Amino acid sequence: MGNEKICSFYVSDFHLITILLPYINEKITEEKEIITILQNDVSKSIRRYLKNVKNVNVEKEKILDIGWKEMKKMKSMNLDGKILIVSGEEEFVRNVNKNIIENVSETEILNCYKISNTEDITRIAENYTIFLNTSGITNAKQNSQNEQKRKTIQSQS
Repeated sequence: MGNEKICSFYVSDFHLITILLPYINEKITEEKEIITILQNDVSKSIRRYLKNVKNVNVEKEKILDIGWKEMKKMKSMNLDGKILIVSGEEEFVRNVNKNIIENVSETEILNCYKISNTEDITRIAENYTIFLNTSGITNAKQNSQNEQKRKTIQSQS
């Protein structure tokens, strides 16, 4: 399997949480262990989100137990086989990934980039084929304009 990388982009803590909750809940249901490596503490935001947003059908306690405080450095723990969620600005995500690649042989890495400049999205996205957004996981081919045109043309035939 190696290290599988998934990419996501967000503009605020609440946007990040909205994207992550269904994904995390699915992984909790599959009994996967999730480790967060965050540039910023989002623990207050996740608590507020889970308290105030109605009709969120998730394992709230298990989600809160994951750990939502900032972690600037990876602790000396075995990360193989675990799902790693890395969240922060581009340089932070890049440095954490470098460390992961050097020390972990098999894991799923979800890189969540905080974006302040939309021009960065295209450049960063070029390095990924799998993306997570509010609609779930998609493959880059599914999102390409050529693939969209083919589907539209086929559906009209």
